[in-house]
Amino acid sequence: MFRRGLRFHKGKLLIFVGSFLIALYGISAAFYGKVVAKDEAYKELSVFMDVLKRVNDDYVEAPNMDSVQEGAMRGLVDALDPYCSFLSKEQYEALKQRKASGSAGVGIVLSKRSDVIYVVSCERDGAASEADIRPGDYLLAVNDKDVENQSVLEVDSLLHGAVGTKVKLTLFRNSRTTPLEIEMAMKNPIANPVESKMLDGNVGLLDVSSLSDASVEQVKVRLKTLISAGAKKLVLDLRDCADGSPQNGADLANYFMNSGVIYFSQNRQGEKVQVVEASADKHITDLPLAVLIDGSTAGGAEITAGALKDHERATVVGEKSFGVGSAQKMIQLKSGALLILSTAKFCTPNGKVIQDETASKTGIVPDVQAPDDDTRQDLIVESYYDEQEEAAKYRQLKDKIEKIQLDKALESLSKEKAPAKKAA
Repeated sequence: MFRRGLRFHKGKLLIFVGSFLIALYGISAAFYGKVVAKDEAYKELSVFMDVLKRVNDDYVEAPNMDSVQEGAMRGLVDALDPYCSFLSKEQYEALKQRKASGSAGVGIVLSKRSDVIYVVSCERDGAASEADIRPGDYLLAVNDKDVENQSVLEVDSLLHGAVGTKVKLTLFRNSRTTPLEIEMAMKNPIANPVESKMLDGNVGLLDVSSLSDASVEQVKVRLKTLISAGAKKLVLDLRDCADGSPQNGADLANYFMNSGVIYFSQNRQGEKVQVVEASADKHITDLPLAVLIDGSTAGGAEITAGALKDHERATVVGEKSFGVGSAQKMIQLKSGALLILSTAKFCTPNGKVIQDETASKTGIVPDVQAPDDDTRQDLIVESYYDEQEEAAKYRQLKDKIEKIQLDKALESLSKEKAPAKKAA
């Protein structure tokens, strides 16, 4: 099953994909007048047309040319970023029907790594979390149907529906030699994704596991409550927070800064498409602040962390975030198919691109890494020799890492003697 999950494209479509990539590159370059002349674009297009003719005339079986061309287009889009998609008319109709069936789900945020569907984060108390699905798992099949050639959008739609709908996931986990099969029932999203409490030393803790529209409003209420209760310093916990729009991430950052750029988006020419700035009327507090992030921090939460870091409004503590930061455009084609393309990337105020194709460059890097590499390795070795059941060992390891990160955040706040300066 796993081998099938890692065969990203059927061999007989490789030629079509490669040729179509070249053709489209030539066409787009000619259209924008940036790379090649128009006659060169037509030359590359002729290569693709020649391949199609050879396949139609010489392939060992009579090919379904509609399927061949759809496969080529899918392969083309798959070669872009994980959030681009091509859906045939039939696939698009099926997706709309699934979306209309209900808003419950299994509570996971998906992306792709090495072209395989990847679990970025699991919702607190969601169906997936309760079934011991973990960030870092690779999703191979849904209800015994391989998802190797499906987009993130399609696979995500398979994991939503009516409350109580059963779904079986087949997963690969690095700590295992064989795939896992886990069945669960879909649940509604949790009603209170924001938790808060007062820690020793008048430090208010805000734990935000979702950046939905409702949760951003919950943060505002809980933040004001902590301040009224006497909080002098704050910890904003964005670990495992991977959903939510860029605007929601900007609104959250705005609670802690009253001026300055929060993020901007840029197109492929590097031109700024949109600049989002803080508004004084949304600002709530200048109290000293530490922000916690990890590898499951993504999307809107990265907008927040990046802005607060660049403006030196907060000390960011933990591990590098996942790296999700692009705007998509939905294009309805004449055939009824749907094309979704990433048209801009989001950047932090200092110009750091949040979503980068290079793994070492993507995401928000914390000011303070916690735990450091040696400590993490020691904890993993210690966990390996623990005699507890595997799920309990994982939970205990995660708890130890989260405590180290929180302690580092509190340590950074202990050095703050006065309210932080406002963002520039």
